Amino acid sequence: MHKNSETLTLEARVSRTAFGIAEAARSLGCHPDTLRRAINDGRLKAIRLSRRVLIPASEMARILAEGL
Repeated sequence: MHKNSETLTLEARVSRTAFGIAEAARSLGCHPDTLRRAINDGRLKAIRLSRRVLIPASEMARILAEGL
């Protein structure tokens, strides 16, 4: 039986390479717009792939340690 990403621990999620905005927001307990504003303000690094925006796992770890 496979666990979905909702049931994984936060530490297990951070072991991934990158996260979409919605998944990152769920993991961090904030609204996706909060992350979008942080990206636009330069407070959060993101990778843009065409229309998709990904947050690197290293940035997720930094946010968990330091906050936005």
